[in-house]
Amino acid sequence: MNVKTTFDKKIYELTYNEQSGFYEVELEAPETGGIYNAEVSFIDLIDNTETYAKKIQIWAKAKIDNTIQGTLVYFLSKTDLSIKDVLEFEDYEYVIDEETNKNTIFNIVQEVNAENGDIVILQRNGKVDYIGIVQEIENEDGAKERKITLRYISNIFDRKIILENADLITKTGVEDFIAKEIYDNFTNSDDDLLNIKWLDVEVKTHTKITKSVDNDNGIFNFHTFINNCSQNYNIVLDFSYVSGKIKLTIYKQENVVQLIDTTIADISNYVEKFETNVIAKVVVKTDTDIQKWYLLSDRTTTQNKSDINRATGNIEVVYTSKAEDARQTALDKFKSNTYNHYISFSINRNSKLFDVEKMKIGTPLSVRTNNNIILDTYISAIKDDGSNFIEITCGNMRVNFIDKILKERNK
Repeated sequence: MNVKTTFDKKIYELTYNEQSGFYEVELEAPETGGIYNAEVSFIDLIDNTETYAKKIQIWAKAKIDNTIQGTLVYFLSKTDLSIKDVLEFEDYEYVIDEETNKNTIFNIVQEVNAENGDIVILQRNGKVDYIGIVQEIENEDGAKERKITLRYISNIFDRKIILENADLITKTGVEDFIAKEIYDNFTNSDDDLLNIKWLDVEVKTHTKITKSVDNDNGIFNFHTFINNCSQNYNIVLDFSYVSGKIKLTIYKQENVVQLIDTTIADISNYVEKFETNVIAKVVVKTDTDIQKWYLLSDRTTTQNKSDINRATGNIEVVYTSKAEDARQTALDKFKSNTYNHYISFSINRNSKLFDVEKMKIGTPLSVRTNNNIILDTYISAIKDDGSNFIEITCGNMRVNFIDKILKERNK
């Protein structure tokens, strides 16, 4: 007997199941929920055609509910961001640390419908706090508890690519270069199967810089490059969840520097790691020459070896292919003096004095220390466990030598 059904404008042929005694078929659910008619027709042994209609209820796809209070964790498919699982989850802590690339660990006492590469969204009181990628799911001896290791969402870019479109950095802006590389290599490459179809990119600012991309024979790690842009040029990559897609907004944050006074009540657990390691000389080898740059005590640089205001410290030798990039390469290296000076503190998420909502990776800050020195820095890491205080770590401190003198005096 031939049995067919028409459902949602598609024709399906049913297969007889000897075990159940029924004709069966798997139907593709429509995108929109509602009541649908399935028109079934069959031809019997004497060639009579019979038809009848059956109503089928289709539930609408689950959506992230931005009104629910409490903490929810959504596990989304890595292919199309469809929801695979939703969990209530109160005991959590996430880490966003672009300098050391630390992982976030979720310990969940139940089975989870997820796999490596899936996207995780942590929503607290209707607001998306964290977006990550499943790196590993572990459980021991068949127990229900799952240890889920996550990386921050920016790690979708953690691979090497071929350098192209570098002229955009000086002609249009480094933000435009980043967006173009994402388009060509991650979202709209010639390999449609592996393209990230759920990522939308928006460029809000256009910062022109005279610096080429450090590469190895035309190959470079894209994630490392964008992290360097955050450290050196205050370029922010802001990920959000909008209308079923991940939206990436790229911009330079320079006019919203917040002054953080570490002596007031909204700031606690202030810790300053102070070291006096200084790069005082950078030798830059290019394909055509060797240039030497020297650090002065006021943080400016010179090529005059005999300048009486030269600072003392260590020597670094670096390479860049183009001679015209030598100065910027040296400046970037001198900035690394500040990598040995970190500040961390906890800040009240409900503070009326600071705009905590706008504090993201790469956000520039001016930090007033206990000895009334103001240090220019940026947010390099955020740790949040859902409590009233968020832990902020600042890196790439732009320190002058008065700070170092004071540190030596206080020994």
